[in-house]
This record gives sequence, structure tokens and C-alpha cells, in this order.
Amino acid sequence: MALNLIHQTGAEFAARYWMRVRAARNAGKKAEFCRLLYWLEKMLVTGDLTDAQARASFNAAFGRSLTAPQWTAMRAARIKVAHDRYAAMLAEGNL
Repeated sequence: MALNLIHQTGAEFAARYWMRVRAARNAGKKAEFCRLLYWLEKMLVTGDLTDAQARASFNAAFGRSLTAPQWTAMRAARIKVAHDRYAAMLAEGNL
């Protein structure tokens, strides 16, 4: 289901989302970090977000300029791994 934002723009949501991802990572909250990336991967797989949208929001939030191939590599190496880790936590009930 596509995002239906009422109280914020897509750009505001993306900035807040990446801020939470960064905060969870910096605080060592592995379950929260994985949960957030699990949600992102789910949105990408279902087509509710495109890779281009996610990459653009990541680049804006972190001041980066990842190309499409770099984003694809990062998605496979980090986002998908965190997604799978969180899915395993869910399956084990280890949350």
C-alpha cells in the first residue's frame, strides 16, 4: 500500500525516517535499526517505493551522491541483510 501522508510531505517523512535509522545505528539499537530497514526493503519489494526514490532520499539525508549501481550494491549488502536479520528475529520471536 502506497504511503498516504497527511501531516507531512514525502520529503519530510524521508528525512525523519533516515534520521531514525541513523539514530538507531548510532545508539546500537540493532533490533530498531533492522526493523526500519526491514520496512524499507518491504516497501521496495512491493513497489510502494522505487529504488530511485529511496536512493534520492538517502542521498539527501546523508549528503551523498550514490549512483544506481552503488545503491543496488548497498541495498544488497546492508539493507537486505538487515531485513533478513529482522525476519529471523520475528520468526524466533526474539524481540
